[in-house]
Parts: sequence; C-alpha cells; structure tokens
Amino acid sequence: MLIKKSSKETIIQKVGTAISGITGIAYYDFQRKYDQSINKAKCPGCFINDVRIDKVQMLTDIVRNTFMIGIVGFEYAEENEKLGTIMNTFIEQIKTAITVDRTLDGEAYSLTIDVIETDGGNRHPQCVFAIMITVVFYSSN
Repeated sequence: MLIKKSSKETIIQKVGTAISGITGIAYYDFQRKYDQSINKAKCPGCFINDVRIDKVQMLTDIVRNTFMIGIVGFEYAEENEKLGTIMNTFIEQIKTAITVDRTLDGEAYSLTIDVIETDGGNRHPQCVFAIMITVVFYSSN
C-alpha cells in the first residue's frame, strides 16, 4: 500500500468542504481571530482553525503529521426557541459531516473528534462552542 502525501492546507480545506455541505449553514471561514461582526445572519456558522501540528520523521521522505484543528461554532435562537437544542443539532451536523469520511477523500490516515466544549446554550439568544479534532496524515516534510 502506498502512502498518499498531503499537506495541512489540503486537510483543512477538506474539513471546510465537509462542513460547507451542511444544510442551512450560513457561514464558515478559516481564521485565527474572533470576528466581532458575528450576527444572526451568519448563524449557524463556524471558524475552522489551524491549532497545532506535530511532525515525526518516519523515513527520509515520509513525515507523520498529527494535526489539531479547532472548529469554533456559533448559533442563534429566537426568543421562543431553545438555544441548547439548536446548538446541539448544529454540533451533531458538524460531527456527522466531518466523520462521514474520516480519510477526507484519501488525504488523511485518520480523523478523530477529541473534545467538544459548549457554553451550554445559557447565553440566549447566542451560543458558542468548540470542537477539537485530530487528523493524522503523511507528507514529504
């Protein structure tokens, strides 16, 4: 079996592509700084962030990369809606979207969801949550 060599840019784009396919998603972007202009029109939405990458040289020309990606999501609810329920539905949609193909079209060796943290939906009408994932892939350097 041959090892496909990928890059973190390709991996993070594949995660974005998976999330962009969620029905009803209003917004997603790749960035490291919180956007102060988040509003109801961008909900549900998320930022996909490069958190950390650890590299282990396996052979002269093969590196095993353990890539942590943070997904910061946000959702909004009307006064008569349950924000916690809406938030949990969006979290489940993201989890499903990124785990349907844990190889991200063959670019990754594996993808795992490590941590999901939320504000519990107790900041009605807006909520924020974070999903940390680890993607293992191989590259030349």
